[in-house]
Amino acid sequence: MFKVFVGIIILAIVIYGGILIYQQYLLRQLKTIDQQRQQLDIDGLDTAVAQVKTMSLTGKTLDQVQELLTDYTALNETRLPRLKAQLDQATGSAKQYRLLATRSNLKKAQDSLRVTQDAIAQLTDQIDELKQVDEQHKAAVKALEKKYQDLRKTLLAKNFMYGPSIDGLETELGTLEDDNDRFRELTSQGDHEKAAQLLAQLQKDTEHLEEMIEQIPPLYKNLETEFPAQISELQQGEATLSAQGFKYPEADMHDQIQGLNGEVKAGKDALTQLDMDKVQANDTALTNKIDHFYDTMEKEMGAKEKVTTNLDTLAKFIAHARNQNTLLTRELDRLNLNYTLDHQEVETAREFKEQIRNLDSAYQADIEAIQSNQAVYTQVLARQTQAEHDLQQIEEQQQTINTAVSGLVKEEQQARDTLQQFELRQHGLRRQVENLNLPGVSKTYLDYYNVVRDEIAKLNDDINQVQINMEEITKQLIMIQSDLDILAEKTTDLVDSAELSEQLIQYANRYRLTHDEVAKASQEAQRLFDQEFDYAKSLETIATVLDQVEPGSYKRLEDNYYHQKGTTKKPEPEAKEEQ
Repeated sequence: MFKVFVGIIILAIVIYGGILIYQQYLLRQLKTIDQQRQQLDIDGLDTAVAQVKTMSLTGKTLDQVQELLTDYTALNETRLPRLKAQLDQATGSAKQYRLLATRSNLKKAQDSLRVTQDAIAQLTDQIDELKQVDEQHKAAVKALEKKYQDLRKTLLAKNFMYGPSIDGLETELGTLEDDNDRFRELTSQGDHEKAAQLLAQLQKDTEHLEEMIEQIPPLYKNLETEFPAQISELQQGEATLSAQGFKYPEADMHDQIQGLNGEVKAGKDALTQLDMDKVQANDTALTNKIDHFYDTMEKEMGAKEKVTTNLDTLAKFIAHARNQNTLLTRELDRLNLNYTLDHQEVETAREFKEQIRNLDSAYQADIEAIQSNQAVYTQVLARQTQAEHDLQQIEEQQQTINTAVSGLVKEEQQARDTLQQFELRQHGLRRQVENLNLPGVSKTYLDYYNVVRDEIAKLNDDINQVQINMEEITKQLIMIQSDLDILAEKTTDLVDSAELSEQLIQYANRYRLTHDEVAKASQEAQRLFDQEFDYAKSLETIATVLDQVEPGSYKRLEDNYYHQKGTTKKPEPEAKEEQ
């Protein structure tokens, strides 16, 4: 029982100790919050609020300040006393060991402190912003006054540089000064919201005025001195050139130049109205037109010199082309009697003649225009340049045609000589075969021979027509040359096979009685020779058997044949050797 009692006492002591420790913790927390409360810059805020109260404020700015003062009053009369009361109540609860109530009041005090700190910071920021805006507006008033004074000095000292725009500029400046006075008034009254709106417009309008003051002098100088001087020079130049007989691509260029003074006046009117977009557009348009008129007159003067130089050269070129065309036409007419001209040479020459006639007509028209002072020299020069190009093309093409047809007579003679050679060669091949007194020739050889003979006959007929086509003749010559070469090879093969076959059949007689196979082969070879006229097959038949009976005999007899003939054996195709 005693031990239980002792345990209870110890437990009570521990609990009491814990309560004391927690009590001290809460009291320290409350003390910290109270210290933070006491550190709040209420005096600085009071001073700032007092300064705001002394400011003369109107409009929405006054409404904002009144709302600010209401918040300040609520802070002083409600928030701060409530925070103090919460701290006192929490401290009393802690001392009475009402720890749960103390903890609740501590939480409320912490929240109230945070809200109070935020409120003070917000009020301070609003007051600082208000004071800053007030200072900025006062500084802006002074800066604008200084700027307007400088602008007015510029306009007074350099009013000659602004011409008719000076009155408008001074009016604009006066309006800005009036607006600045209104801005100063709003600032002094403390209506900073309206003052800020007016300041933004003032700054925009001031920038626009400064831009005009900078832009106008060079524009006015152009309108007052540069453009009039250039227009006067253009008028004098145009009058002088017109008196000398110059004409221009633009028939109304004289009127256009005279109208430039009206555009100068329009530019000055726009300057008077300070319509800068119109003034800029007018300046650009006048600059471009004046440059264009200068350029036009310079081109016409330069073109006249070139045109004058080209007249004699072009006349000779046209005469040369006409003479060349006449000679070509005569030659084509003559050749057309005997030859077929199938590349439209005659038609092309006639087209060239018409082109030359048109070029000459244009040339004569330009001469008349120059003599009557109606010529636009740049246009004449362009026609001369094109005419020279066209004449050059015509000359080159006429030379090409002349070169192509000039060799027709020579080509015809060469073709006749070649035809004669073909006929002689054909007859020579025929005599080679006839001299052998063969029993006949194969149908294949005879057909090919007849084809070549007919080709030569057709060529002979075509070349003896009244009007011949040399292009077609040339094609026939090439074809016949190839076919004759093939016929010559076939003839050589036929002659060699026939003569060798006869020699081998005679040579084989020495073996006919002793070798039945030789007798049979000899009989078959003779049949192929006499009846089928297949001399190559006949040769192959007897040669094969002889080489079996007497190896090397065919090669010896063949070599001896070609030796006596004075030629060598034609190499056999590779495909045949492989077989």
